[in-house]
Amino acid sequence: MDNVNIQTINGYTVQRMTKDIYAIDEFGTDLMYLVIGQEKAMLVDTGAGIGKLKDTVSQLTDKPVFVVNTHGHMDHAMGNREFGKAYMNEKDWHLTGEEYITDERWNNFCLKTMKESYYTGPDISALPPRRPEELLPVKEGDVFDLGGMQFEVIEISGHTPGCIVLLDRQNRILIAGDSVVSTPILIFDDYSTTVEEYHRALLKLKEREKDFDLILPGHFLRPISKRYLYDLISCAEHILDGTVSVEDEDFSHMTKARTIKGVFGKASIVFNEDHIR
Repeated sequence: MDNVNIQTINGYTVQRMTKDIYAIDEFGTDLMYLVIGQEKAMLVDTGAGIGKLKDTVSQLTDKPVFVVNTHGHMDHAMGNREFGKAYMNEKDWHLTGEEYITDERWNNFCLKTMKESYYTGPDISALPPRRPEELLPVKEGDVFDLGGMQFEVIEISGHTPGCIVLLDRQNRILIAGDSVVSTPILIFDDYSTTVEEYHRALLKLKEREKDFDLILPGHFLRPISKRYLYDLISCAEHILDGTVSVEDEDFSHMTKARTIKGVFGKASIVFNEDHIR
């Protein structure tokens, strides 16, 4: 399947990645994936909820659709409300509630998103937060069977405590959310664990590398190679031993703590001193 199979539906850029998987780009902010099995379809993440996602999905499949969130961040789970129920690791449920998604935090997200050069969506300055209505638990080792396709859940704590990736061993595909991306991995503030914990999770994923070739990340480039996995592991190791190459990058819109961007090869991790170990 080539990478020119692209269409626009309701403003979303929809790209067919394989015979059974569509990447849905939410106006440049994030990537979602619709996986269509023989019996049902799985929508991985629902974005920030700033478009007509359910209608878009209905134009791609007439099979029953269920939602799985790779983690609980606003740009991956706020579209859940259109679908009612969604699976999410319980360790991230607190990230979707009113105590975490305050009006101030949501407004800051909307204003920052609209300023980004890559943003192609509507004016969302007055859009209220669309917190998920009902969450269902999912954990390490669970399997989603779509009929002819099975996706195994692997927990990758780091970016958030409850981050998961979804592995289809038969078709050698890994849907990685924000756990393996070409953009910086963010491990700081009150929603992350530590670089050390993330490193352990990546080593666990590397033990499964023989089971996948294609990595479908949660942002920008799609797909990406396993080179990013290897470089992320090395980047984390150099952070832990204090030898990482660093670059300045301002994340004051997300945290009051001083952040450091560690770089190795194609990979980068943004962290602060409180989230190393």
